[in-house]
Amino acid sequence: MVALVLLAIILVPILIRSGRTPRDDALVVIDDGTISGPIDDGTTDAIGDDSSIDDATVDDGVGPIRSERFLVHTVDDGESIADIATVLGVSVSNLLASNRLFGGEQLQPNQVLYASDQGIVHIIQLGQTLSDIARSYAVPLEALMEANDLTSSSTIFAGDRILIPGATTSFWNNAVALSKGISTQFIWPLEGELVSEFGWRVHPVLGDRHHHEGIDLDVPEGTTVHAAAAGEVYFYGEQPGYGNVLIIEHANGFYSLYGHLSDSFVFAGQYVEMGQAVARSGNTGISSGPHLHFELRNREYPIDPERYLP
Repeated sequence: MVALVLLAIILVPILIRSGRTPRDDALVVIDDGTISGPIDDGTTDAIGDDSSIDDATVDDGVGPIRSERFLVHTVDDGESIADIATVLGVSVSNLLASNRLFGGEQLQPNQVLYASDQGIVHIIQLGQTLSDIARSYAVPLEALMEANDLTSSSTIFAGDRILIPGATTSFWNNAVALSKGISTQFIWPLEGELVSEFGWRVHPVLGDRHHHEGIDLDVPEGTTVHAAAAGEVYFYGEQPGYGNVLIIEHANGFYSLYGHLSDSFVFAGQYVEMGQAVARSGNTGISSGPHLHFELRNREYPIDPERYLP
């Protein structure tokens, strides 16, 4: 048993160093004006047109400035998120999701906010495909393309805004709740009692003293697990000690790891959003009972998640 735990500690850093399996769909968002992969039959990943998807804004002198798809508002001194949502005629959750706000920020004068009364505004991330976006918001790819006048011969760029038609709630509601309203690099993957912290401890099953590489959150089996930050799914599968484990790669060399899962909703190579449902907790591997084991790593080196969580 001790050997299994040691093997798991060894295997995870090797897994992170070894690199991922390339995606089947080569087409991804680009930021240098060149297409990064061939366009197929349109069933995988379509991309936007050569001009920016953001339409030029038109000020009719009445109410908020409106583009073809978006409402645009420049923050005045003293305005709150609720004030602006009322002015734009959208819900607070729509405004938060469309601008990736956590709700507790102090808005700055002249800050520009976007919204839509037709859905949620999404900013495209580098490495994210249109299929990824459709999966994250649970909308049909065809509807996403139609709402944004996209075809299989189009291109899109990181930083462009697109409309998610008909969306009223999204993964961002989870991000707001699990961040406790604080702007943060990582959010809690779920709500649960912290029962084991990062650092040296006596293993609850094996009885040996070892270094706990993450934290344990006590939750019933089958509890939804959310991505702690946006990124690309690096690995999902079984690892000694961890049971079913999901690893997500984030910006700046960070990884998040979710262990003892019952199953996963996502696959290697998929781009997922902060707060997106990615898995269900379980009791797989060497486990004293149903819970989520959660790790953060700076490259292959484990770091204390509580230092980064709100």
